[in-house]
Amino acid sequence: MTSRVAAWPVGLAGLVIGTALALRVLIPNGMDPTIFVAFGEDAPEQTAYGQRLLGVVTVRPSFGHDGKFFFAQANDPWYLHPEVHAAVLDRPFYRAQRMLFPTIAGGFGFFPPDVVVWAMLITNVIGLALGAFLAAELAVAWGGSRWLGLWVPLNIGLLFELDIGGSGIVAYACCLAALVALIRDRVSLASALFAAATLARETMFLFAVGVFLLWWIERRRRPWPIVVAPVAAMIVWAAYLWLRIRDVPGSPPELGNFGPPFLGLLDAFRFWVRAPLDLIFSLVVLSVIVAFVPLAVRSRLPIAWGALPFVGLALFLSAFVLREPFDFSRAVMPIFTAFPMLILIPRATVGGSLPGARPLEADLAEPGAER
Repeated sequence: MTSRVAAWPVGLAGLVIGTALALRVLIPNGMDPTIFVAFGEDAPEQTAYGQRLLGVVTVRPSFGHDGKFFFAQANDPWYLHPEVHAAVLDRPFYRAQRMLFPTIAGGFGFFPPDVVVWAMLITNVIGLALGAFLAAELAVAWGGSRWLGLWVPLNIGLLFELDIGGSGIVAYACCLAALVALIRDRVSLASALFAAATLARETMFLFAVGVFLLWWIERRRRPWPIVVAPVAAMIVWAAYLWLRIRDVPGSPPELGNFGPPFLGLLDAFRFWVRAPLDLIFSLVVLSVIVAFVPLAVRSRLPIAWGALPFVGLALFLSAFVLREPFDFSRAVMPIFTAFPMLILIPRATVGGSLPGARPLEADLAEPGAER
């Protein structure tokens, strides 16, 4: 039985989990999908925008979350009318760089707003199912159980992404698809998928960097396309954005996402101690990160090395991100799927040569292969 056939039940289970979680929120809210758009009571501009396009919308406490910005982007993913849609983005250029999720959810610009709100949710639910399928394929190729793929829809960071209408599910699914392509020696496809992941969420470039380093160390090859393609995609899209939205005003953030190393963690601790559940959750996340590092470094598992740079990222996150446990877990979410795979995939497989790839000798025998 091939890994692809073996993975289908896991993908189906992922779809069931994602659908159940969505219904758990939808049913108490009268099956109103705008609950996942995360309009906020204290975000009047975005909420008024949603009401103009949709009528009555469900509003969350405080400022809501990312979904309300992705909704505006999905209504005009190519920024043809930035004065209408991009105008409600708090930081237009920063938000607009994450283009893949709203482009898909917006039907590449063809869906009306009442379809977009459902498409945002459906895209993320399907993304969880696809991620489970891809992770199952990888787990089987690496000698593990296919059911390890369920650590995609059970990934706490991705579940928060589902809840707030975020782009992380699409971004991570693209990374997993890139890994499947790469271990099958389809470097061009893997490069395109890593570029797509980066256009869904810019920090996913770090995943490609981690995998690049592993290939360099383990196979003595440097697959430059998997890091060059994401950079090129970001540059091209940034140039397009500069032409389309350079005149759209935005409000500079009061607090940035990054700062000096460790300072954000120390500052965030002051917020955690005010809420015992937040403190417990955040300490669990920190414990997982600390336990993950030595296992990942000793392993040769690509999904773990893709997650490793997010440990470094966590050190530079500001208290603005870290003080909210759900934002903290979203920022480092690749770790929560890689960690159980490290524990449960046979050690002999983890420490050996890259499963699913051609033998190292075959690569070195190729004309022009890097040594």
